[in-house]
Amino acid sequence: MDSHQIDRYADAYYSMIWCGPKGYPEQVNAGRCYQTGLLGMVRYNGEPDILFADGSTGDGFSFRWCPAWGAPAFNGGKGPFHELWEYLGQATGFDVRWEEDHEGGFDEAWARLRALVDRDIPVQVGLHFSVISQWAEANSPAVAIRAQRPAAKYGFGHHVVVAGYDDEAGTVTIWEPNDDAPHARFTCPIEAFRRAWAAAEQRTDGHYAAWPHHHPWNDGPSLHDGYGPWCMVWIEPGRDPRWDIAQSIRHSYRRNLKILRGEYPKPYALFGNQWMIPHWETGAPGMARCAQAVLDGSLGDVELPDGGARALFAEAQIPNHGVMGRASAAGYLRRVAAELDLRGLSSAQVAAAASGMDQSSALFRELRYERDLRAAGALLARIAQVELSVLAEMEAGWAPVALITERSPATRAA
Repeated sequence: MDSHQIDRYADAYYSMIWCGPKGYPEQVNAGRCYQTGLLGMVRYNGEPDILFADGSTGDGFSFRWCPAWGAPAFNGGKGPFHELWEYLGQATGFDVRWEEDHEGGFDEAWARLRALVDRDIPVQVGLHFSVISQWAEANSPAVAIRAQRPAAKYGFGHHVVVAGYDDEAGTVTIWEPNDDAPHARFTCPIEAFRRAWAAAEQRTDGHYAAWPHHHPWNDGPSLHDGYGPWCMVWIEPGRDPRWDIAQSIRHSYRRNLKILRGEYPKPYALFGNQWMIPHWETGAPGMARCAQAVLDGSLGDVELPDGGARALFAEAQIPNHGVMGRASAAGYLRRVAAELDLRGLSSAQVAAAASGMDQSSALFRELRYERDLRAAGALLARIAQVELSVLAEMEAGWAPVALITERSPATRAA
């Protein structure tokens, strides 16, 4: 019988939650699970500036909306999740790896996962959380409350971090990213974990099948566009000694600028004829057009098959990603401004952009609870105007950022 626990991960765990007016646990808002575990791993491997690491990926600068289908979203960065994972490593000097769909099925994947944990490497996995949620609920008041909400029992893919296993107890140790540290760690049976980890395949009797509790999409059930089965993401120990923050900033800043302009993300969650991809609006300009569509009445609340509706932003979409993503974007821009100052380069425009992203994050906190559609549209229009101003400041700030690799920090030059 073998067992291993990565106790040190508790010190690195990064929580991706914020609380509404009623606080914890009644109004815990969370999201971005696809990124949160990796951010904890970045800290685990020696990078304390989580906001810089997160903001480097571009996720907090993104927005996308499809006029044909609605579905405004505030995550996605430049492309699919694995591009965020890979770019996070590039931007921070770490070796991020990911795998899925192992030829040997669960046995091979489980052996790979255990071998990583045995090396004290925490692993983010993608799975169907409903299968194991009862064990999380027993440890987390917030998860227990969310589980009681109608049609909200995590009927979708979710990413959690595995940081241990115990053969004798028959359990796997999991950290839930959408909670605070005292309630985030729980154990569940290995067999339940196996079923949850396999369920990402979404195939039954040779064809795709929707998961229970899935939200409907037009005239039929939706499918999760996630990864798996057996998806795992981790960071190999050690940092590239050639990594340089100035080079990282110069590349990531331009990338983030293009994301905020609306040049990214390209639509990635579509698998069809390449001549029939619907039009997507992206970035701050796309957000302004989305807000106008709400105010014009062409984008409304989500209609349900039973004739009911879900409030577009308070229930149906994910403005909580805006709160946390924009906070990271602001932190990233503050770090960029500080590095410019160290090199005697003008930081005024970048600092102003950081302030704007803080303002956007605060406004998203209001949007999260706005059920009135027209009021929500007006609020989104305000956010869009803030982010268009951020875009203008970032455009003006590119000139000094472009020179950042040509200047040495004053502390080193002295």
